[in-house]
Amino acid sequence: MSIAPRTRFFPMRAGRREALARFRRDEAGGLIIFSLFILVAMILAAGLAIDFMRYEHTRARLQNTMDRAVLAAASLRQTRDAKAVVEDYFEKAGLKDYLGPIKVEEDLSSGTAAYRKVRASASATLRPIFLSFLGMNEMSVITSSAAEEGISDLEISMVLDVSGSMGWSAASGNTRIHDLKEAAKDFVYHMQCNPNASRGSDKPCEVEHGKVSISIVPYSEQVNAGPHLLSLFNVTNEHASSHCVDFSSDDYTRVSLGDYVSDPLSGLPPAPQNVLMRTGHFDPWRRYYRTPRSWSCNIQSERWIKPLIDSHTKAYDAIDALIAQGNTSIDVGMKWGAALLDPGIRSVVDSLTSTPVATSSSEMLVDPALRGRPYNYAQSYNAKAIILMTDGQNTTQHYLKTQYRDGPSVVWHYDKADGTPGDPVYSVYNAGRDQYRWVNKDGSDYKSGWFDNVYIGEPQQTCGYQTVYYYDRLRNLKSRQEWVCTETGPPDGTPRQLGYPEVWSTFTTQWFGRFSWLEKPVLSHGRAIKDARLLDICNAAKARDILVYTIGFEIGGGSGEEELLSKCATTVNHFFLADGLNLSDTFGAIASSLNQLRLTE
Repeated sequence: MSIAPRTRFFPMRAGRREALARFRRDEAGGLIIFSLFILVAMILAAGLAIDFMRYEHTRARLQNTMDRAVLAAASLRQTRDAKAVVEDYFEKAGLKDYLGPIKVEEDLSSGTAAYRKVRASASATLRPIFLSFLGMNEMSVITSSAAEEGISDLEISMVLDVSGSMGWSAASGNTRIHDLKEAAKDFVYHMQCNPNASRGSDKPCEVEHGKVSISIVPYSEQVNAGPHLLSLFNVTNEHASSHCVDFSSDDYTRVSLGDYVSDPLSGLPPAPQNVLMRTGHFDPWRRYYRTPRSWSCNIQSERWIKPLIDSHTKAYDAIDALIAQGNTSIDVGMKWGAALLDPGIRSVVDSLTSTPVATSSSEMLVDPALRGRPYNYAQSYNAKAIILMTDGQNTTQHYLKTQYRDGPSVVWHYDKADGTPGDPVYSVYNAGRDQYRWVNKDGSDYKSGWFDNVYIGEPQQTCGYQTVYYYDRLRNLKSRQEWVCTETGPPDGTPRQLGYPEVWSTFTTQWFGRFSWLEKPVLSHGRAIKDARLLDICNAAKARDILVYTIGFEIGGGSGEEELLSKCATTVNHFFLADGLNLSDTFGAIASSLNQLRLTE
């Protein structure tokens, strides 16, 4: 008989049971698992970053090579075939297999390349290392670039604020007009002499003569075109004392002044709609008893437009002569600045290239090298630009009412018998009374009351010393010599009716307005009208592909002027805020953008 063995049970030791319990309660293992997940995510993110870095490295390498290649190929100083230049850049960079089509546009009408545009593209395909796990098996890199050089023929108008506020202090501690002069001279140096040097560096000029023309248009309440320039337009001839124009609202909706250009060969008078209205020569500012001299159209030659300057040194002279005085008419300055870029005045410029600055001078008003300008808008190698600078908002612009611009006035004077002007006594007619008031030049009465005739001097008389006898207090007979005048006839002066231009050159408009029976002879345009006109001419210029740069000089950010100038500019990136500390830098940035070969894509 066999006996089966019995299973023996041994009780678990207490220590082992406690260890298992601690294991169940311990959470340290969860951190390790979480860390493993984070590690995997980091490896995946690093892998994606590597793929994108490879993509960006390839894209940047292609784009940089492309930019350098098209810039070099577009240079007008480049004598090699433009396509060959681009291909050579890519071959030397080891990227020739990625180069796509190359397109070259050139203007050879003058016998040499006057304009060149080069456009090229490149593409590459990358196989990602990590993105393939997400189903992306290819990454396409596509780049393109285009460059053009056409700045060899630049036409620029510098429209510069010279109103009274330009005499105020700037952030630099100088006057605003001082800072403008320095910045403007830096600009013309970079444009007409050396774009790669500083003014005063004595480095030789690199800009070819006859390639860059700059017109300087100073403006305050008005713009004085100067006698030579304005004489080549059809303009009313009430006076020749100043040379400003009152433009109509329609004139601001178009750039051209071509319809107003004089054609002396036609032998026919111009149509009335083709005649510019000359600004009256009048003083709306000084008191009635003052001699007029604060003219609405400033007569100083320093204020004349300097059209199409070809020499930076001549531009320096024009800029240094600027003075600050008067109200602000940004719209009028912009109108003239745009008109000087329009081919409609080409005959005007051609005439100035053959007109000497003085009778015995061999120097012409405009350098003959600039004959044929302004070029057509469609001329591919030509660029036109306006730099408009102001330190404030549009203010009042005065102009004479139509009936007071020309013709016989209500003011009379007289000439003596010998033909010389009579004494400063004037007769002012009152149509309601059909009588005259005799007044002194300061407007006060010469004799009180109303008179039926014009004052033509005092009655004729003979004067001399006569012996006069008299008794003194002691009844002694005495004698003395006295100056005695005896009337021998009526006044012998000849009355002369003044024309209105002579009235305004003799008296202020306030003198005229102080007589209660006469109406005020002056009207004015305010800010709202002038702001609208400014935007009209800015839009007209931009529609002609004229680059418009605007500079708000110490106007303050967020102002209405900032919004106006920003709208006027070609884009918001063509508008600059500046103060006395950085105005030269602002002009320098504009010069760089005009001088450099522009990457268009």
